[in-house]
Amino acid sequence: MTTKPKRMLVVDDEDGPRQSLSMIFSDDFEVSVASSGEEAVRLSSEEPFHLVITDIRMRGLSGIDVLREVKKLDKYTEVIVLTAFETLETARQAISLGASEYLKKPFDLDHIQTVVNRCYDNYLFQTSQDEVVRKDVNAAKTNFLEIVSHELNTPMNGIIGFIDLLQDSPLDEEQQECVATIRDCSMKYFEHVQDILTFAKLSMSDAKPVESSFNPATLILRLLADAEVPPSIELKSVIPQDLPAFVSGAENEIRIILRKLLGNALKFTAAGQVTVRLTHQFLNPTDLLFRFSVEDTGPGINPNYLADGRIFDAFTQADSSLKRSHGGLGLGLSLCKVIADQLGAEIMVDSEVGRGSTFAFEVGLRLEES
Repeated sequence: MTTKPKRMLVVDDEDGPRQSLSMIFSDDFEVSVASSGEEAVRLSSEEPFHLVITDIRMRGLSGIDVLREVKKLDKYTEVIVLTAFETLETARQAISLGASEYLKKPFDLDHIQTVVNRCYDNYLFQTSQDEVVRKDVNAAKTNFLEIVSHELNTPMNGIIGFIDLLQDSPLDEEQQECVATIRDCSMKYFEHVQDILTFAKLSMSDAKPVESSFNPATLILRLLADAEVPPSIELKSVIPQDLPAFVSGAENEIRIILRKLLGNALKFTAAGQVTVRLTHQFLNPTDLLFRFSVEDTGPGINPNYLADGRIFDAFTQADSSLKRSHGGLGLGLSLCKVIADQLGAEIMVDSEVGRGSTFAFEVGLRLEES
């Protein structure tokens, strides 16, 4: 059931019916009144009503017009139309446009109360059914992604496993190069699949990140140790000496963001330096604010892509041509943004063409005793 107040709108260009209906239903509903169709549409556009009772014949917009506009604003709003001049054609038109009931003036008090109660019950049923459908659809999407993830990962793990076995077998130099190339291509393909699945899961999930206890310095050092660093790049970290040994927070999400930011920095920096920097400050004896940043000396980013936020769009790169010099799906920064949003953080960018870029985010963590 809805937790909002029961809201009703009474629409009539005559004062008598407006006041009568308002008095009848004021104990059960939060009743608003409108003396014209135009006023009714304006009030409905500010916040849709659960139930609308409108006269058919009015100066300006008619009750049929009100019915049509109200249903555009919220298809679930129950609309009861009243008229002193009932015709079959008018009734047919009102019902075809979504009216719940069509009643003739003067209305019977008991009858209209019964109709209103039935319409409000129908509103609750329809909105709750829609919520159930949305939940079922989301559950089906999640289940589909789990199946796809399993069906793609299982053979991929087998491929990589047998490539590793093949590399350990007696091969001549040319064969070793072929196997190494196959492995590199497989790993890139595997990473693209994982990015797509992760982005899809995170985009539809309302689940909160799972918190765990971890050492932030160890997280960064492992990240650097696992990175593939070209010989032309110096990879370094800046970690404060007084960094707490153990904190509690969304370790996995922080690792994903840092790994993506570091991967981008290494990919787009032809030569120079990439630095992963960590700073922290105590907000109180147990809560800290950590700032993670990845700095590079690469080409920098066109200001236009920073101004309109396009660099965070899915499947987008600053150079979107087929002849671009850097591969990738353009999902890395999109993933970072989706995860940062879940953490209540923001990806901050400071870049200058020809002088490199810095990507950073801040996240709250809790101190834990070692």
